[in-house]
Formats: sequence, structure tokens, C-alpha cells
Amino acid sequence: MMEAVKTEETAETVQASGTKRRRKRVAVVLLAAATAFAMFNVGVRTIAPRMLFHPNDDPGARAELTRIAEETGNVEPMRTTLVDGTEIFGWAALARAESGGAPEKEPPVVLYFEGNGGNSAARTRDVVRKPGPLAGFDFVCCDYPGYGESGGKPSARTLKAFGLAAYDATVKAFPGRRIVVFGFSLGTGVASYVASEREVAGLILAAPYADGFDLFNNFAPIFYGPTRLAVPYRMEAVKFAKKVDVRPLILATRPDALVPFASSERLAKAFPKGAEFVAQDDVEHHWVWSTEEAGAAIVEYLRSLTPPQTNETAR
Repeated sequence: MMEAVKTEETAETVQASGTKRRRKRVAVVLLAAATAFAMFNVGVRTIAPRMLFHPNDDPGARAELTRIAEETGNVEPMRTTLVDGTEIFGWAALARAESGGAPEKEPPVVLYFEGNGGNSAARTRDVVRKPGPLAGFDFVCCDYPGYGESGGKPSARTLKAFGLAAYDATVKAFPGRRIVVFGFSLGTGVASYVASEREVAGLILAAPYADGFDLFNNFAPIFYGPTRLAVPYRMEAVKFAKKVDVRPLILATRPDALVPFASSERLAKAFPKGAEFVAQDDVEHHWVWSTEEAGAAIVEYLRSLTPPQTNETAR
């Protein structure tokens, strides 16, 4: 009888010991997985900003705009600050349209959010030299945090704050005027966010992305499931779109190597009022709104938002 009891106790001890070893192995595996993910997360968050953001400045363009401002008055510097006190700089190019009417009867102001690697001085200078489809419209472009003369560092959080500050500064500079928000590439996420939080007359998106996950997966298709948690720049425009109450103009190109064409399509489907979608086949990412087809679409879209001239304003 005593031997039977000892045998049962030994079996229980062996079983308990085996269970303990299995739990220990599971704990080691989980710890290793957690450590690996933590290292992966830190690595992504350290490297990604350097790959995603390319702060740019152009002192030459800034000097030229300063000269034009002094000589003609058709260019003005823009200044604003974020909530945390970060100074933001930019430029406004004035069309000097003679409407003669109330501000709300004038053409809307185009607030432009630049692509990555761009800056407000170079873009504004180009618009002054050759306005193209933006001819006749006042134009505002400010530098993201860390770009141009602007302080701070770029991130999803600071770009959102920047977008709203740029909008509010534009409203202050052009009281009573309606605003059309125009974003290119990186700036389309900012533009979509602003359009979801502020009143806009229109929204133009050139090479837009549905969210930051699409951008990261375009470089390395590994950000699915738990690894999505490591993506630092999410800027989920596909969610912002649900709060936008205008029908946007979207310009995309199938050969785009930086923003997946499918991502632009996914975003277009998210707007409650639909979207005017212009797909192109023979142009690369950086020239998506510089083609004749895109320019014509922009002109038509902006004209549709411009109040028709009356006899009174025509005089």
C-alpha cells in the first residue's frame, strides 16, 4: 500500500515538474518574442523618421521671394505658431484679382501642403513664376516643423497641429475668404486631416495615401497584424475622410513608386460624397499634378468653386 502511494506521489511530482518546465519554456519564448518586438519597434521608430521625412530648405528661393515682396508686394511672408510655441514660417502669393465684391464672393484661397523633400519658398516661387492651373488664386504654403525656417520636428502629431495652425493663419490673413485645401504626397494626409476638422470649400489631393501603413508596407510589406503597432506615422486619411463634407478632386498615377495607386483608390472610396478621381498612366509620382490632364482637372475643379461674376463685380 505504501509503495502504491509513493508511486502516485512520484507520478504527480514528475507531472508537476514537466508542467513547470513547459511553462518556463513558454515564458522564455514569450520573453524572447517580446524582446524581439521591442527591439523591432525601437528600430522602426528610430530609422523610419529618417526615411520618411526629408527636411528641406532653399535660401535662394527665399531670397528671391523677399526681393519680389519688396518690389511688387505680390508675395508676403506668413508667420504662425503651434500650441507648444513652435514657430512656423511660409509664404503667400497674391493673385491681386479685382473682384470688387465681398470676400465670400471672391475666388477661394488655395492652402497648399507640400510633398516630402519640398519647402514653401521653392514651391511659392514656382507658383509665382508659372501659376499654371492656380492662376488667379491666392496661394499659401507653409513649412512643416523642421522644414525651411520652421522649428520643431516632423511627426504625425506635429503635422496635424501644423495643418490646423496653417489653416487658421490663412483664415486670419484672408478674412471672410473660403479655403481650398490642396495636398501633394506627404501633404495629402495633412490636407485630409485639416478638411475633416475645419470648414473648406474644396479639397485637392495629388498622389494621396489612405494611411501610413500603406506607405510603410510599400517599402517593406511586413507591417500587418501586431507589427502595425510599430508604425510611427499612421496619418489615417481613410478615417479622416469620413468627416469631410466636400467632394474632393483626387489625382493619382498607376506607375507611382512611392504611393501605391491602390492606396489612392482606397482613400477615394472613403469620402461620403464620393470623389472625382483622375487616374494617369504616363507620369511618375513627382509630376502627378503637373500634366496637362491634371492641370485641366484642377482648373475645372477650382472654377466650379468660384462664384460667377455678376454685372456689379464685373464693373
